[in-house]
Amino acid sequence: MSDLEPNDPVWNLLGQAKKVEPSPFFARNVLRQVRLLGDSRKGWMTRLAALFAAPRAIYATAAVAVIAMASVLIIPRGADDAATGNTLSANEESAEAFDPASEIADVEYLGQLMAVADPGQLDDAALADLFF
Repeated sequence: MSDLEPNDPVWNLLGQAKKVEPSPFFARNVLRQVRLLGDSRKGWMTRLAALFAAPRAIYATAAVAVIAMASVLIIPRGADDAATGNTLSANEESAEAFDPASEIADVEYLGQLMAVADPGQLDDAALADLFF
């Protein structure tokens, strides 16, 4: 059978097919979709830069400056230390309270408690130290 035979069933089906015409706005719709596709491919840097446009950046900077100035003016540093007579800061107090030798002894003691195979050998104080 030849491909160009007039009684070919494919040609008969194509003869019965409905004619499809593109809409008059087909080209416009395709171009709109292409433009929208190009807009959706913007990177996160472009979107982030759009958030910090000039007016928004000015207002945000002014708000941060007002908050910083208010925190400096409203909360004076050292006012509570001067009233109590305490001149050490919290960091200095914690540095003086830290004793490495006692910390190492505590860790060794807990290690000895954990090495016990039978928990029945431990008294109540040792179990409390181990769990709390």
